[in-house]
Amino acid sequence: MLRAKRFFFTAVFATFIAFSYANVPKCFNDKLSSSERNQLSEGKTVIRNLDSYKKLSIVSSNPAMQKALNVIKNLKPAYVAEIIQLYPYEENENFLDTFSDKIMDIESYVGIPYYSERAKEWYDLYSSVAIVSSEKKGENSLVLANMEMEPFGVINTRIETEQTADTFYYISTNLNQLRYYDKFNCVGPEKMKSVVVIFKADNQWVLYGVGAVNAPSIFFLRDRVETSFMNRIKTFCAYFFKK
Repeated sequence: MLRAKRFFFTAVFATFIAFSYANVPKCFNDKLSSSERNQLSEGKTVIRNLDSYKKLSIVSSNPAMQKALNVIKNLKPAYVAEIIQLYPYEENENFLDTFSDKIMDIESYVGIPYYSERAKEWYDLYSSVAIVSSEKKGENSLVLANMEMEPFGVINTRIETEQTADTFYYISTNLNQLRYYDKFNCVGPEKMKSVVVIFKADNQWVLYGVGAVNAPSIFFLRDRVETSFMNRIKTFCAYFFKK
């Protein structure tokens, strides 16, 4: 009797896992854990802190995804984070247009809530945004903006997007030297990137964000950089994924 019960629960568990995995597209490798796959199958956002870009979980051959991976690889970041979420394709056929409209409303970035772990308080992720120039050619766009974010001051930012019928690509890059509370240099020009790619896989929209920073991995700076930069990048991606 006991053996039969064990067999029953083992079979149920195996069926549940198989069902959950079936809901997760095959564009992810074995670096994505079973619990993370279950979170995705439940519609939750998965956020992964990584110590190397080689531990990214995506393996898609989608051209926009490959472009994103090459950007991160060439950056050689010391700090990396993945943000992943899935949406059903059916009844969300216009998802790319909706997402593009929201994330390209650059001035709305000021209203993104950010929780500071150090201060234990909520702030606006950006305290101000000023558009310097904006250009759109077909489904591609280029925006230059000055975006103020404490404790780094004004970040001169280049934002580029590309969109096709079934793919959306977004990349944000700092253009100036960033200083921590104006005390010391922490990130050089074009060394901090946020990339978002949305593509269709197995009748689902895959929302994939990756934040990366090439900054010195010094023991007394690592926690500060990881907390200050990476938490902000993760907040940004997760905000638009949920919105």
